[in-house]
Amino acid sequence: MSRIYIVFRQLALNSCVLANMLNQVFYISSVILMLSLGSHALSTRISRGPCQANLTAVGDLNMRRYEGIWYPQFAYPLYHKSLPKCVKYNVTKDISGKYRILRSDIDSQSGNVRRRSTLILRVSRKGGKYAIRTDNSPDGLNMYVLDTDYRTYSIQYACIELEGILNIAYAVIMTRERMPSSEVIQKTKQLAELSGIDQKKMVPILQGACPIDV
Repeated sequence: MSRIYIVFRQLALNSCVLANMLNQVFYISSVILMLSLGSHALSTRISRGPCQANLTAVGDLNMRRYEGIWYPQFAYPLYHKSLPKCVKYNVTKDISGKYRILRSDIDSQSGNVRRRSTLILRVSRKGGKYAIRTDNSPDGLNMYVLDTDYRTYSIQYACIELEGILNIAYAVIMTRERMPSSEVIQKTKQLAELSGIDQKKMVPILQGACPIDV
């Protein structure tokens, strides 16, 4: 067996080991995020390197206008799971003056309707973001509104870095109507691209034939 063959064989073995290690890191990172968010786990994309630095949020986030019902249309897939369907967000203000997100959806596997409420800890109007409460983070997770006209569409983004080696990003394209026109979908996807959202790995959320109360 030649020395060159041995060297290339060792390089191939090292590459396989490295690939397996990266896959394990990706999986562990996803699990960490799921555990940190608990019942508020979001569909995410795991990538190498830090979070995107070229994204900008709206300069004046008006939560009063942002209130109301939103229907997610496109999002990153859940890790090794199918996305729920008939997803609906209702941004509302409770009697204490705190904003909340009331979410309802249907589990794609069991068919069960799920509902949960997420508290918005604070709103940064000039920063174009709000922080949602998570199970294990007192500071919450910052959700950036990259673009919205308040009446038709909204594009949201969040990202967590792991020592600059990996990033776990959440992005969602939402509309006010559950079944928007193709023109609205096309326009919103174009605006998401202009906002810097990578849509290659985003998948559609099924919004057809949904119960009235979901």
